[in-house]
Amino acid sequence: MKDILERLPVDRRTESFDLPEWTSGNVSDVDELVVIYHNWDEIRRLMWDYVSIVRTGKRLQRAATRLQNLSREVQEFYWNFKVTSELLELRNLVQVATLIVDNAAQRTESRGLHYTLDYPERDDKNWVRDTVLSRV
Repeated sequence: MKDILERLPVDRRTESFDLPEWTSGNVSDVDELVVIYHNWDEIRRLMWDYVSIVRTGKRLQRAATRLQNLSREVQEFYWNFKVTSELLELRNLVQVATLIVDNAAQRTESRGLHYTLDYPERDDKNWVRDTVLSRV
């Protein structure tokens, strides 16, 4: 909180902000935790099968497509059920997996542990640098 206040203009630092109490609306308890657990398992399997040590562009595209679908499913859970730690973990897993897949698709070379069948050689000319990926 202190850091946030320090970033505000000086004339606004003394204002008080009333935040409304959280209400969950008309959502219900998750009665289908098996769906969440199945999605966790699906992410683990697709990351191992399509994004692990040996990769191809086609595998990465399949992983990205399925992760987009899972992201929509998680969003639907958010609006229809009470938020649980399991749901938050699933959301985080989908987001991190998506970042990994996006980054892997951008890096078109084989380097270190990862071997890309589409690009079997190292590319020191274009890839000897840190790779930083941010979501816009």
